[in-house]
Amino acid sequence: MNQPNTRPNYIMEQQSTPRGIFYVVMSAMILVPMVSASIKHLGHSYGVLEIVWVRAIGQTFWMMALLIPRHGWRILRPRKPGLQLLRSGLLFISTMSFILGIREVPLVTTHVIGFTAPIIVVALSAMFLGERVNGARWLAVGLGFLGVVIVLQPGTGAALPPAALWLLLAAACWSVVQILSRQVASHDSAETTSIYTYAVALMATTPFIPSQFDFSISPTQFDWLAFLLLGLVGGIRHYCIIKAYALAPASIIAPFNYTELLGATVVGAIVFSHMPGGATLLGASVIIGAGLYLAYSEKNR
Repeated sequence: MNQPNTRPNYIMEQQSTPRGIFYVVMSAMILVPMVSASIKHLGHSYGVLEIVWVRAIGQTFWMMALLIPRHGWRILRPRKPGLQLLRSGLLFISTMSFILGIREVPLVTTHVIGFTAPIIVVALSAMFLGERVNGARWLAVGLGFLGVVIVLQPGTGAALPPAALWLLLAAACWSVVQILSRQVASHDSAETTSIYTYAVALMATTPFIPSQFDFSISPTQFDWLAFLLLGLVGGIRHYCIIKAYALAPASIIAPFNYTELLGATVVGAIVFSHMPGGATLLGASVIIGAGLYLAYSEKNR
């Protein structure tokens, strides 16, 4: 006689667009710039594999320490392990590319290049998630992209360094990660996905650490702070993103990633003395307006 399946089926969280927007804005405006500034600081003294490994082991440790006592060991059993590993693998590629690019590109410009990701997310959400992308959503993305163009000022002779291509690759991979975040949310909880987020990065980099890690470097107090932020703040950031895509359609909340520009501008000015010019401020205004327009149109609809 067959035994009944005692393992409860995971039911996707009740949808709430305002909560989803809150999580993505929290991640984009506050947490992402803190992590990016930490990576940029460490990139001057440490190699890419070292930074990725520290981030992977730190984030995995913090997420397990924070989530397992509350939710139990059952969150370590994903219902779709293949989907989790695919998402984690693409995030590994995105992280490597991002670190290679951010070392040579100003912080604000780095995030502006990353703003191509929401445009890709809206397009992919229609193709792979079956979400209906109406005219208001496309208009909001278009306005956000216009703000990005204003900031970059193409054709003015201020050519970007070749490292910017790494940032474009990072944005492309990150957009697919966001789509997979929405798909995996229907099978696994946000807590499970948070723990497996950097599983591939941890497995791929650990064997190389004994030969690649430069143990002759004595970390400064700012290095230790940056390493701490990579694991703890980086983990909370990804948890917010996972929750956001579990609560609301990807095509709605993706444009709110544009709020990264505000946080990146503040952190860049304080930490690296990179003051934004008039074009950056004008572009930021357009980007914010696009997000507010999307929220208003969705509320009326």
